Amino acid sequence: MKKTAATGLKKMVALSSVALVLPSSIAVGFIIGYFLDRWLKTEPWMLLSWTVLGVISGLLNLYREITRFLKEIEEDSENLTQKVDSGHPEG
Repeated sequence: MKKTAATGLKKMVALSSVALVLPSSIAVGFIIGYFLDRWLKTEPWMLLSWTVLGVISGLLNLYREITRFLKEIEEDSENLTQKVDSGHPEG
């Protein structure tokens, strides 16, 4: 039972870190664009371009993490079903 609790805690930590993926990607793109605009004097084009790239990157990473998390939940559900069907619910 302790192994299940530890696995659940790991999943909660991983899922909570997903909430930081999108804002951090946008912030990195924004900062890179801001400094490139100042350096190259191309305001506001680098800022806009890199912010859009940050949004796209963040959304892709968010999609990947959520998909991976859902696959893990599905696998755990299948494993639990197999254990219950075999008559060994405690594993």
